[in-house]
Amino acid sequence: MLVGVDTAPGAEPLTYACSDVKQLRALASAELVGEPLLDPTEQLVRDHLDALFDALKDSGGPLLLVWAGHGVVSAGQLLLRAANTMPRPSAGIAATEVMRACVDSGAGQLLLIFDTCYSGAAADSAGVAKQMLDQLPPNAEHVWVGVLASAQASEKARDGLFGRELRRLLSEGPSDPDLRRRWSVHNRELRGDDLCDALVKEWASDRQRLDFRSSGSGWWVLPNPLYRPDAPEQVVEHLLRAARGGAEDDERSWFTGRTGEVDQVVGWVTAARPGLFVVTGSPGTGKSAVVGRVVSVANPTERVRLLADDPDLGHADPGRSAITANVHARGLTADRIAELLDAQLVRAGRLPRYEPGERNAAELLGALQRAHNDTAAAGKGDEPPSPVLVVDGLDEAREQAFPIAAELLVKLAGLATVIVATRQLPPPPGSQAPLLGVLSPVETLNLDDEQWQDSGRQALREYVIRRLTGVDQRMTPDLVAALLAGDDDVEPRAAVS
Repeated sequence: MLVGVDTAPGAEPLTYACSDVKQLRALASAELVGEPLLDPTEQLVRDHLDALFDALKDSGGPLLLVWAGHGVVSAGQLLLRAANTMPRPSAGIAATEVMRACVDSGAGQLLLIFDTCYSGAAADSAGVAKQMLDQLPPNAEHVWVGVLASAQASEKARDGLFGRELRRLLSEGPSDPDLRRRWSVHNRELRGDDLCDALVKEWASDRQRLDFRSSGSGWWVLPNPLYRPDAPEQVVEHLLRAARGGAEDDERSWFTGRTGEVDQVVGWVTAARPGLFVVTGSPGTGKSAVVGRVVSVANPTERVRLLADDPDLGHADPGRSAITANVHARGLTADRIAELLDAQLVRAGRLPRYEPGERNAAELLGALQRAHNDTAAAGKGDEPPSPVLVVDGLDEAREQAFPIAAELLVKLAGLATVIVATRQLPPPPGSQAPLLGVLSPVETLNLDDEQWQDSGRQALREYVIRRLTGVDQRMTPDLVAALLAGDDDVEPRAAVS
């Protein structure tokens, strides 16, 4: 439901409200239903709100509301002005009335955007919308409500400023590389919470400040402008940067040494036997670098780049496309990790597409089990090797690390080669098993072991020498490398004169 109001009695005319919603509708997918209301009367707005009742009851699909125009605050409530609203302080359509109509539609995903003066008062009412959803839960697996206001409750909004930024994101995606990675080129659609998060983080104006509130489980709402059906698989960013030694996108990889460690992980990959394998160690020992190097060499796109820099990898080769899926667990849940793994398994042809979207943890396990049973029942020649799944930074999932381990990774290990990089974590309250005890890996590569500590220090020396050679003639790279590697007989002043 898109509403644009340029003219309202007693209010200064706006220039961009109607054009903003018209252009926004042009950007939206043809699958979305609804045309903009331009300078409507209050009755016309209420007729359209009434028409929303139970419109999405069966599907539980998404509903997008954008209201651009005039707003006033009365008794703490945002009142939205239509083309015939009387210029009285208490006149208008209450934002909570609009929210109620949206909830009554039966939508599972509600993205409610208000671009008016003082629209932050609507964000203050986001809890009201959540209470409404709790009282009338929609027929949807994922239920979420987000309320985004273009200004704080005490601020006026600049005509056209918010609409321009919203259209930029829905046309080009965010400019920040970290945000763009969340708008994956492999996702046909875009989650409402990711859109709002990008708007907030890339908002540049200090004349008005956005206000965003949300609750629930965010899911697909709008078409993703970055989607490319033929896009190649990507290495998750944390692993990619660790494997490149911190290099920027246009730099060569600076990964050095760690041959024995990489060879052991490559051995797990090439064996492709079901089981759980763990790379562990203290912070800074290189867990992500080692695992990320293997994932990078197996990734078709990154592999071309690495071999162009140096055809001699310096370690065992896992082979092109040897890793089926990879994910970094920071801030994720078991279901979200399952969704990310599932999308990659589908693209690799290891699982059929799941029509409702990506599978949650239980659905992913069921799908893999069915695929395994179907292969065994067919009995045609050798079975294909187990899919190889890499999960980095399990410890960075914080309180979710143990549920992820117990509810997803341990169970996946019966159907796939699961390689996990993580620190050890102590048992949570009420449990006696630390994280590695829950995982119970078939094999463990502990980078705290003395032989791997020596390997890490030698790799650090080589890395520093390579990065500093030729930087400044007053610097002695060998001595700096020895100093940073912890050699006791090196004086700091000798390293840099």
